[in-house]
Amino acid sequence: MALSDTMKWMGRSARNRAEAVGHDMKDRALTMRLDRAAAENERLKTENRSLKDAVEESQAAHERILSLLEQHRDETEMVVTDDDRSHKGRWFLFLMLLAGGAWAWMKNRDQGTDAMDWGGRPSTGDQTGGTGMTSAA
Repeated sequence: MALSDTMKWMGRSARNRAEAVGHDMKDRALTMRLDRAAAENERLKTENRSLKDAVEESQAAHERILSLLEQHRDETEMVVTDDDRSHKGRWFLFLMLLAGGAWAWMKNRDQGTDAMDWGGRPSTGDQTGGTGMTSAA
């Protein structure tokens, strides 16, 4: 036991009381620190539980979203792999395009606006023969 200079002039009983008071103060400070640490520990445990619950909820939501996406992907893949139906619309569009082109070509041909273009009939008043020159004979 180390005695400070102020305690050297005290008597034995006073010295013991002073040491007991000092120990009591240290014990109370230690107890207060332990109580604060226990309260902080409980607060952190509660916060940890709430964060775990939030993570589990978000994981459940992500799993639901992924299952919906996979289900949608499976449904769309079934439509794409259906060979009987997948090209009917394109084939119909191609046939309509061909029919429209043939109709436009025939309409242009019947009007005779471009005499030699598109296989149209030449007009009867033209004497050039399509060369742009007139015959001298």
